[in-house]
Amino acid sequence: MCPFFLENGEGYISMSKIKKVVISLFIIFNLMTMIRVHLPLQNRFFSKIYIPIDFYLSFFSIYQDWMMFAPDPMRSSVHVRAEVEFDDGSKSHYTFPQNKDLNIFQKYAYGEKFRKIVSDGIRKDSNSFLWRDTAKFVLRNLKNENYYKIPLKVHLVRFWDEVPNLEKEFRLHTYTSKKFNQYRFYTYEVL
Repeated sequence: MCPFFLENGEGYISMSKIKKVVISLFIIFNLMTMIRVHLPLQNRFFSKIYIPIDFYLSFFSIYQDWMMFAPDPMRSSVHVRAEVEFDDGSKSHYTFPQNKDLNIFQKYAYGEKFRKIVSDGIRKDSNSFLWRDTAKFVLRNLKNENYYKIPLKVHLVRFWDEVPNLEKEFRLHTYTSKKFNQYRFYTYEVL
């Protein structure tokens, strides 16, 4: 047991007491993360208290909102695609991974994170600060197959399909829309 002496020279704190404090703080922090997901997101009081928790949840992309569940589930199916124009007139496309196209390992490893960042982040006009970095991300991902081309523009396009009320039209979970609405919402000029 390694002793830690106090500044005034009186007594010492054993390593086991430090371990207990660290473990207790860890448990309290994790309890706060579990409680946070059940509190209103837009409440000023809770948002001030939970700033470090919100940062932690956002940084590791483990926050959970309740858009998927009753009484008000998300009413649209959304994905984003990037179109890159090159100096020779050719174009290339990058579609962010969608769960329907991934195997079980890919879904677990990164699929849900891409779905969240696209549907809860990139597609929203309120998150326009993400668009420039998203365009740069696309360029990095397409660099290997287009290394000899000079990119001129990256267009971000959102695709969406409104999910009908269950009472009006029933769709199976595996249903894929044949016609999505689309809108080019950002253009990044490379040169």
